Amino acid sequence: MKLTCLNSIKSMEIEVKIKFDDDEKTEVSQSHRHAFYAVFWIHEGSGKHYIDFCDYEIKKDRIFFLRPEQVHLLDVENQKINYSSILFSEDFFLLFEKNNDKEIPVFIDLICNDDYLFFSNLWQQLLSETKNDKPFKINILQGEIYMLLYRFLRIADCNKTTPQLPDIIEKYQKLINLNYRKKHFVSDYAQMLGVNSNYLNVLTQKHLNCKASDLISNRIVLEIKRKLIDTTLTVSEICYMLGFDEISYFSRYFKRLTGERPIIFRNRMKKMYK
Repeated sequence: MKLTCLNSIKSMEIEVKIKFDDDEKTEVSQSHRHAFYAVFWIHEGSGKHYIDFCDYEIKKDRIFFLRPEQVHLLDVENQKINYSSILFSEDFFLLFEKNNDKEIPVFIDLICNDDYLFFSNLWQQLLSETKNDKPFKINILQGEIYMLLYRFLRIADCNKTTPQLPDIIEKYQKLINLNYRKKHFVSDYAQMLGVNSNYLNVLTQKHLNCKASDLISNRIVLEIKRKLIDTTLTVSEICYMLGFDEISYFSRYFKRLTGERPIIFRNRMKKMYK
Protein backbone atom coordinates (compact mmCIF):
# COMPACT_ATOMS: atom_id res chain seq x y z
CA MET A 1 0.00 0.00 0.00
CA LYS A 2 1.40 3.34 -0.95
CA LEU A 3 -0.17 6.33 0.80
CA THR A 4 0.93 9.58 -0.80
CA CYS A 5 -2.10 11.83 -0.42
CA LEU A 6 -0.89 13.56 2.76
CA ASN A 7 2.89 13.60 2.38
CA SER A 8 2.77 17.40 2.50
CA ILE A 9 0.31 17.46 5.36
CA LYS A 10 -0.04 20.86 7.04
CA SER A 11 -0.77 21.93 10.61
CA MET A 12 -3.86 20.36 12.23
CA GLU A 13 -4.86 18.22 9.26
CA ILE A 14 -6.55 14.85 9.45
CA GLU A 15 -7.91 12.21 7.09
CA VAL A 16 -10.27 9.42 8.15
CA LYS A 17 -11.31 6.41 6.06
CA ILE A 18 -13.52 3.49 7.07
CA LYS A 19 -13.41 -0.06 5.70
CA PHE A 20 -11.94 0.39 2.27
CA ASP A 21 -10.14 -2.12 0.07
CA ASP A 22 -6.72 -2.12 -1.55
CA ASP A 23 -5.83 -4.23 -4.56
CA GLU A 24 -2.81 -4.70 -6.79
CA LYS A 25 -3.22 -1.18 -8.21
CA THR A 26 -2.18 0.39 -4.90
CA GLU A 27 1.40 -0.94 -5.07
CA VAL A 28 1.34 -2.84 -1.79
CA SER A 29 4.89 -4.01 -2.41
CA GLN A 30 6.42 -0.53 -2.07
CA SER A 31 7.64 0.84 1.23
CA HIS A 32 7.45 4.47 2.23
CA ARG A 33 7.54 6.91 5.11
CA HIS A 34 4.87 9.34 6.22
CA ALA A 35 5.23 12.91 7.39
CA PHE A 36 2.34 12.29 9.79
CA TYR A 37 0.93 9.86 12.36
CA ALA A 38 -1.11 6.93 11.11
CA VAL A 39 -3.49 4.41 12.68
CA PHE A 40 -4.51 1.35 10.64
CA TRP A 41 -7.30 -0.99 11.77
CA ILE A 42 -7.17 -4.26 9.84
CA HIS A 43 -10.59 -5.79 9.10
CA GLU A 44 -9.63 -8.45 6.55
CA GLY A 45 -6.34 -9.62 5.11
CA SER A 46 -3.18 -11.48 5.99
CA GLY A 47 0.55 -11.14 5.48
CA LYS A 48 3.29 -9.11 7.14
CA HIS A 49 3.53 -5.48 8.14
CA TYR A 50 7.19 -4.42 8.18
CA ILE A 51 7.81 -1.44 10.46
CA ASP A 52 11.36 -0.14 10.95
CA PHE A 53 12.79 -3.46 9.71
CA CYS A 54 10.76 -5.62 12.11
CA ASP A 55 7.84 -7.72 10.87
CA TYR A 56 4.38 -8.01 12.45
CA GLU A 57 1.53 -10.27 11.43
CA ILE A 58 -1.38 -8.68 9.58
CA LYS A 59 -4.55 -10.07 11.13
CA LYS A 60 -8.19 -9.19 11.70
CA ASP A 61 -8.90 -6.55 14.37
CA ARG A 62 -5.25 -5.64 14.83
CA ILE A 63 -4.69 -1.88 15.02
CA PHE A 64 -1.27 -0.48 14.10
CA PHE A 65 0.12 2.87 15.25
CA LEU A 66 2.87 4.53 13.20
CA ARG A 67 4.92 7.63 13.88
CA PRO A 68 6.32 10.07 11.32
CA GLU A 69 9.55 8.92 9.66
CA GLN A 70 9.00 5.23 10.39
CA VAL A 71 9.66 3.08 7.33
CA HIS A 72 6.82 0.67 6.73
CA LEU A 73 5.66 -1.85 4.17
CA LEU A 74 2.41 -3.81 4.00
CA ASP A 75 3.24 -7.14 2.40
CA VAL A 76 -0.28 -8.47 1.89
CA GLU A 77 -1.05 -12.00 0.72
CA ASN A 78 -3.00 -12.01 -2.58
CA GLN A 79 -2.66 -8.19 -2.60
CA LYS A 80 -6.03 -7.90 -0.82
CA ILE A 81 -6.71 -6.03 2.40
CA ASN A 82 -9.66 -4.23 3.99
CA TYR A 83 -8.94 -1.67 6.69
CA SER A 84 -9.80 1.68 8.24
CA SER A 85 -7.27 4.46 8.65
CA ILE A 86 -6.70 7.73 10.47
CA LEU A 87 -3.87 10.00 9.35
CA PHE A 88 -3.16 13.12 11.38
CA SER A 89 -0.52 15.83 11.61
CA GLU A 90 1.93 16.28 14.47
CA ASP A 91 0.03 19.19 16.00
CA PHE A 92 -2.73 16.77 16.99
CA PHE A 93 -0.18 14.78 18.99
CA LEU A 94 1.88 17.46 20.76
CA LEU A 95 -0.29 18.01 23.84
CA PHE A 96 -0.88 14.27 24.25
CA GLU A 97 2.86 13.58 24.19
CA LYS A 98 3.55 16.42 26.63
CA ASN A 99 1.09 15.05 29.18
CA ASN A 100 1.84 11.36 28.73
CA ASP A 101 5.07 9.47 29.49
CA LYS A 102 3.92 6.08 28.21
CA GLU A 103 5.20 4.82 24.87
CA ILE A 104 2.44 3.86 22.46
CA PRO A 105 3.08 0.29 21.23
CA VAL A 106 3.27 -0.70 17.57
CA PHE A 107 -0.08 -2.52 17.68
CA ILE A 108 -2.94 -3.76 19.81
CA ASP A 109 -5.46 -6.55 19.20
CA LEU A 110 -9.17 -6.02 19.80
CA ILE A 111 -10.31 -9.06 21.76
CA CYS A 112 -13.04 -7.41 23.83
CA ASN A 113 -16.41 -6.45 22.35
CA ASP A 114 -16.49 -3.18 24.35
CA ASP A 115 -13.18 -2.13 22.79
CA TYR A 116 -14.43 -3.07 19.32
CA LEU A 117 -17.56 -0.95 19.78
CA PHE A 118 -15.53 1.93 21.18
CA PHE A 119 -13.24 2.11 18.15
CA SER A 120 -16.13 1.58 15.71
CA ASN A 121 -18.07 4.47 17.21
CA LEU A 122 -15.04 6.73 17.56
CA TRP A 123 -13.99 6.16 13.94
CA GLN A 124 -17.50 7.16 12.83
CA GLN A 125 -17.42 10.27 15.05
CA LEU A 126 -14.05 11.32 13.66
CA LEU A 127 -15.22 10.82 10.08
CA SER A 128 -18.40 12.80 10.71
CA GLU A 129 -16.51 15.65 12.39
CA THR A 130 -14.04 15.98 9.51
CA LYS A 131 -16.95 16.63 7.13
CA ASN A 132 -18.51 19.57 8.92
CA ASP A 133 -17.48 23.21 9.39
CA LYS A 134 -19.07 23.87 12.75
CA PRO A 135 -17.37 25.82 15.58
CA PHE A 136 -14.70 24.04 17.66
CA LYS A 137 -14.17 21.40 14.97
CA ILE A 138 -10.41 21.16 15.58
CA ASN A 139 -10.87 21.01 19.37
CA ILE A 140 -13.35 18.15 19.08
CA LEU A 141 -11.16 16.26 16.61
CA GLN A 142 -8.15 16.67 18.87
CA GLY A 143 -10.12 15.42 21.87
CA GLU A 144 -11.30 12.38 19.92
CA ILE A 145 -7.74 11.59 18.79
CA TYR A 146 -6.65 11.72 22.44
CA MET A 147 -9.49 9.38 23.40
CA LEU A 148 -8.30 6.94 20.73
CA LEU A 149 -4.68 7.09 21.91
CA TYR A 150 -5.50 6.69 25.60
CA ARG A 151 -7.79 3.73 24.86
CA PHE A 152 -4.93 2.30 22.79
CA LEU A 153 -2.65 2.60 25.84
CA ARG A 154 -5.25 1.09 28.18
CA ILE A 155 -5.72 -1.97 25.99
CA ALA A 156 -1.96 -2.38 25.62
CA ASP A 157 -1.52 -2.12 29.39
CA CYS A 158 -4.28 -4.66 30.11
CA ASN A 159 -2.87 -7.12 27.57
CA LYS A 160 0.72 -6.69 28.68
CA THR A 161 2.38 -9.91 29.77
CA THR A 162 5.75 -8.42 30.75
CA PRO A 163 6.35 -6.44 33.97
CA GLN A 164 6.12 -2.66 33.85
CA LEU A 165 9.42 -0.88 33.30
CA PRO A 166 10.66 1.55 35.96
CA ASP A 167 9.91 5.19 35.16
CA ILE A 168 13.59 6.02 34.88
CA ILE A 169 14.07 3.53 32.02
CA GLU A 170 11.07 4.92 30.17
CA LYS A 171 12.45 8.45 30.65
CA TYR A 172 15.85 7.24 29.47
CA GLN A 173 14.32 5.78 26.30
CA LYS A 174 12.41 9.00 25.67
CA LEU A 175 15.55 11.11 26.12
CA ILE A 176 17.42 8.88 23.66
CA ASN A 177 14.70 9.42 21.05
CA LEU A 178 15.03 13.17 21.50
CA ASN A 179 18.83 13.42 21.62
CA TYR A 180 20.44 10.45 19.84
CA ARG A 181 21.71 12.59 16.96
CA LYS A 182 24.05 14.54 19.24
CA LYS A 183 24.45 12.50 22.42
CA HIS A 184 26.01 9.05 21.97
CA PHE A 185 27.18 8.22 25.50
CA VAL A 186 25.37 6.83 28.55
CA SER A 187 27.02 9.47 30.73
CA ASP A 188 25.22 12.22 28.78
CA TYR A 189 21.83 10.73 29.64
CA ALA A 190 22.76 9.77 33.19
CA GLN A 191 23.57 13.42 33.85
CA MET A 192 20.24 14.53 32.39
CA LEU A 193 18.44 12.01 34.60
CA GLY A 194 20.40 12.91 37.74
CA VAL A 195 21.84 9.41 38.22
CA ASN A 196 25.15 7.72 37.44
CA SER A 197 25.93 5.54 34.44
CA ASN A 198 26.43 2.39 36.52
CA TYR A 199 22.93 2.71 37.96
CA LEU A 200 21.42 2.96 34.46
CA ASN A 201 23.39 -0.12 33.43
CA VAL A 202 22.11 -2.09 36.41
CA LEU A 203 18.50 -1.16 35.58
CA THR A 204 18.71 -1.98 31.88
CA GLN A 205 20.50 -5.27 32.56
CA LYS A 206 17.83 -6.25 35.07
CA HIS A 207 14.72 -5.20 33.14
CA LEU A 208 15.78 -5.32 29.46
CA ASN A 209 18.69 -7.77 29.56
CA CYS A 210 21.00 -5.34 27.76
CA LYS A 211 23.52 -2.62 28.52
CA ALA A 212 22.41 0.99 28.77
CA SER A 213 24.67 1.79 25.83
CA ASP A 214 22.82 -0.77 23.69
CA LEU A 215 19.66 1.34 23.78
CA ILE A 216 21.58 4.30 22.37
CA SER A 217 23.37 2.32 19.66
CA ASN A 218 20.17 0.51 18.66
CA ARG A 219 18.39 3.83 18.17
CA ILE A 220 21.28 5.27 16.16
CA VAL A 221 21.48 2.17 13.96
CA LEU A 222 17.73 2.29 13.34
CA GLU A 223 18.01 5.88 12.14
CA ILE A 224 21.00 5.03 9.94
CA LYS A 225 18.94 2.26 8.33
CA ARG A 226 16.01 4.64 7.81
CA LYS A 227 18.28 7.19 6.17
CA LEU A 228 20.02 4.59 3.99
CA ILE A 229 16.65 3.66 2.52
CA ASP A 230 16.47 7.26 1.27
CA THR A 231 18.80 7.06 -1.73
CA THR A 232 18.81 10.85 -2.15
CA LEU A 233 21.23 11.01 0.81
CA THR A 234 24.88 10.01 0.50
CA VAL A 235 26.55 7.92 3.19
CA SER A 236 28.70 10.90 4.16
CA GLU A 237 25.61 13.12 4.54
CA ILE A 238 24.01 10.54 6.82
CA CYS A 239 27.24 10.27 8.78
CA TYR A 240 27.41 13.98 9.65
CA MET A 241 23.65 14.26 10.07
CA LEU A 242 23.81 11.76 12.94
CA GLY A 243 26.69 13.39 14.79
CA PHE A 244 29.68 11.36 13.53
CA ASP A 245 32.90 13.21 12.70
CA GLU A 246 34.54 10.66 10.42
CA ILE A 247 33.02 8.54 7.66
CA SER A 248 35.47 5.70 8.31
CA TYR A 249 34.44 5.50 11.98
CA PHE A 250 30.78 5.76 11.00
CA SER A 251 31.16 2.82 8.60
CA ARG A 252 33.04 0.72 11.19
CA TYR A 253 30.39 1.57 13.82
CA PHE A 254 27.56 0.40 11.59
CA LYS A 255 29.40 -2.75 10.52
CA ARG A 256 30.23 -3.67 14.12
CA LEU A 257 26.57 -3.51 15.07
CA THR A 258 24.98 -4.97 11.94
CA GLY A 259 27.68 -7.08 10.31
CA GLU A 260 27.80 -5.11 7.06
CA ARG A 261 28.95 -1.75 5.73
CA PRO A 262 26.34 0.97 5.10
CA ILE A 263 26.59 0.77 1.31
CA ILE A 264 26.15 -3.02 1.37
CA PHE A 265 23.04 -2.65 3.55
CA ARG A 266 21.65 0.01 1.19
CA ASN A 267 22.14 -2.19 -1.86
CA ARG A 268 20.61 -5.22 -0.13
CA MET A 269 17.53 -3.26 0.89
CA LYS A 270 16.89 -1.78 -2.54
CA LYS A 271 15.09 -4.90 -3.69
CA MET A 272 12.60 -4.75 -0.83
CA TYR A 273 12.39 -1.05 0.04
CA LYS A 274 11.97 0.53 -3.36
